[in-house]
Amino acid sequence: MTKTYVCPTIAEIRADITSGKTSAEQCVAEGFAAIRSSQSTLHAFQYLPEALPPAHADKNLPLAGVSVAVKDIIDTADMPTEFNSPAYAGRRPAQDAAVVALLRAAGATIIGKSVTTEFAFRHPGPTVNPWNSAYTPGGSSSGSAAAVGAGIVPLALGTQTQGSVIRPAAYCGVVGFKPTYGTISRAGVLALAWSLDHVGLFTKSVADAAYVLKLVAGADPDDPHASHVSLAPKTTAGRRIGMLKRQVGGAIDAAQHASLEALAERLTRDGAEIVTVELPAEIFDTPAHALTLMSVEAAITHGELYRRSPELVSAPMRGLIEDGLKCAATDYAKAKVLQGRMAHRFNTWLKETMTLDALLVAPASGEPPHGLDSTGDASFCAPWTFLGVPAVTVPTSFGPAGLPLGAQLVGVAGNDAALLELAQWVEARTDWSGAVAARRG
Repeated sequence: MTKTYVCPTIAEIRADITSGKTSAEQCVAEGFAAIRSSQSTLHAFQYLPEALPPAHADKNLPLAGVSVAVKDIIDTADMPTEFNSPAYAGRRPAQDAAVVALLRAAGATIIGKSVTTEFAFRHPGPTVNPWNSAYTPGGSSSGSAAAVGAGIVPLALGTQTQGSVIRPAAYCGVVGFKPTYGTISRAGVLALAWSLDHVGLFTKSVADAAYVLKLVAGADPDDPHASHVSLAPKTTAGRRIGMLKRQVGGAIDAAQHASLEALAERLTRDGAEIVTVELPAEIFDTPAHALTLMSVEAAITHGELYRRSPELVSAPMRGLIEDGLKCAATDYAKAKVLQGRMAHRFNTWLKETMTLDALLVAPASGEPPHGLDSTGDASFCAPWTFLGVPAVTVPTSFGPAGLPLGAQLVGVAGNDAALLELAQWVEARTDWSGAVAARRG
């Protein structure tokens, strides 16, 4: 990967602007130029405006000078939102999604619409991995992860219904954060499965994710699932961390295993207590329950298009809708009941039975798959999405193919701030910056 421009973190941008070292306009202009020059090879954006979007005039706003890539299932009033679907080509929303409106109010510049898989499911777009164009960036938030991974934006919005924030973040070597279910409003965000959909963040550092979360979290009358959240930690971020005897998503490759083990050893040396644990057996059944919810709810959202114009729907989405249409109502109801019960049991197990501050788990089986036909396996993320608990991944090292590996931390529902505080401590012990320097050198 060769780059002539690498954008600063949000913290660095804000420090440079408030000190007078640079201006919000200059930060946005530099980023926009890098985005346009990379588009022909990275293909991270579905839509880019012809002219540079103006930066906010008030430099004191908390995100002035920060360019944001917005996943193309999230509405933007001044740009198309097409869901990577020919059925919605040219669609222009009447207003911003709630999260976009909050970002603009904080001074951020929406720089363009990043590529998504069709309807945030499995049919990929053209985006490539920023570290090697022969490999997938992951999905469904493909363009968002790749844009931050390529260093051309410091912040991008994504969504996760199974693993669509955590997995591509790990594949592209960036921080990905999926908050507790309902923490960020989904008003103006296309639903894939409302029981599972989360809005999440891609950033260059954990501190940046925590900073942005405070600006976009909160209740919203237009999203009945958006919650009144407190971003003060419910408990002080401790360092008692569980590692699984077996990964919930299945087997991981040797490089991913070695990366997690090396990180655990470093954390132990620096004072963390690492405890080997076995997940409650029922957690291994969560992907099947999640698929039931997703297929039925996708059939409700997209069933009319499927019936009217099936040729405009990709084969993977047609299959999902067909599964949902065949699903018995009792099976769907059972999955909903189990979701609530299992979420409560997991949080109790993590916090009270095991007294853990987080789990340290794999975000994926290893490096991203070769080719662009698949966005990878979401099984290592889907359980935490089904349970609605917060998860964050940080880049740790590179695998044998020279592509990023990451580590995922999973916490207690509603305790996002403490999880991010712990993740920031973990991040500082990964030596990711040294690995990047060695990789480029």
